Amino acid sequence: MIRRNAVCITAGAALALSLAACGGGDGGKKAQGGSSTSGKTQLAAEQISTASQKAGTIKSFKATVSTDTTTSGQNVKMTGRISYRLSPKLAMRMTVPGMSVNGKETGGFEEVLLGDYVYMKMPALSQQTGGKPWIKMSLSKIGAKSGIDIKSLMNQSKQADPSANTRMLTASKDVTKVGTETVGGTQTTHYKGTYSVQEALAKLSGDQRAAMQQMVAKSGLDKMNFDLWLDDQQLPRKMTVRTPAGSQVQSTTTTTYTGFNQPVSISAPPAGQVTSAG
Repeated sequence: MIRRNAVCITAGAALALSLAACGGGDGGKKAQGGSSTSGKTQLAAEQISTASQKAGTIKSFKATVSTDTTTSGQNVKMTGRISYRLSPKLAMRMTVPGMSVNGKETGGFEEVLLGDYVYMKMPALSQQTGGKPWIKMSLSKIGAKSGIDIKSLMNQSKQADPSANTRMLTASKDVTKVGTETVGGTQTTHYKGTYSVQEALAKLSGDQRAAMQQMVAKSGLDKMNFDLWLDDQQLPRKMTVRTPAGSQVQSTTTTTYTGFNQPVSISAPPAGQVTSAG
């Protein structure tokens, strides 16, 4: 039971990192500018729409994701590195060197996603798994226990997918251009805005929307804030999202994208190093 609970908690933390664009913002804040902003908002919205289309050409990428989440009085901070292959078959590898829980440093973990299975490596659990470093879990079984269709959430919504992320941002009615900034040595244009969760979900396909609505229903989120940095190719280089003040979960997630459409090799850990979580 201890092992199973620890595995589920770690898988949840990993999933939170994967959901890079599911965050929101300070619901009460609005982009400044008054009536003169309508034209600027229209231009900015067109850029976000173009970015959504351009991001649809991305088949693989790498990213760094940092999260700061507080729920039920517990704060968790972590930074992970992600390699993602969106086509021809979804695969993901994530490495989190370490986490901070209520200010106390804890061990990190690794995760590999292939098909219906997720492989977790967490040193703290090795003594409970016969010394084998990796634990294999079925997304379908995790979903059955949690009441959330995690398999659909990860395989259909592909939440780290820049295309799905920017498509949700096209629901914004107040996005504006902030200015130009350098991100990772690349010149970018910074945009910010808010959007309705339900209107953003409406931008997704039926399967994607259904999976996301399960997560949203549990979070109680309504309106979101975002910041997006686009390069001169209209591809997303950085995205920051925040949950609204007063929501059940207070979270800030920042994703920095790199390595678009470069070869990504992801494979399952050696069978001899894997224990099934059952």
